[in-house]
Amino acid sequence: MNWDHEERKKKLMEYADRDAELNGKAGASIFETEFIDYDEDNVVTVRFHIKDWQRNPFGNLQGGMQCYFLDFIAGIASWVMVDGEPIGTVDLNVNFIRTVPQTAEFVDVRAQVISLGRRVIVAHAEVRDPDGWLAADAVANTTRLLGTDP
Repeated sequence: MNWDHEERKKKLMEYADRDAELNGKAGASIFETEFIDYDEDNVVTVRFHIKDWQRNPFGNLQGGMQCYFLDFIAGIASWVMVDGEPIGTVDLNVNFIRTVPQTAEFVDVRAQVISLGRRVIVAHAEVRDPDGWLAADAVANTTRLLGTDP
């Protein structure tokens, strides 16, 4: 790993601030994210503002959107720990703990790499509602997309 903590934080801020790029490709304003923090323990936190279309028929944040948020945050936490090398998600094991309230305007999603191997990176991620309650957590395994083995 060549990037120091400050370089990682700078890269995360740039990567998390891609709303215009993603929304432009989609042709609509579908994502609204906000970089919150990258602390000394290498925990990255991003705020996702909830759009009406991301809610289920009951008005709660849809579980599939939480999976997307968890995959996104675990991916960038893993990506930054390998200095921006290409990575891909192998699997994402999600536990839904409680619903995100209908009144919630955002969720904070955070992740931390818990194991960094030669090929496989393991990250723990979580979704928290505006009151700090845990809504979902996940363990994501990503792999470095290296060339073929000799």
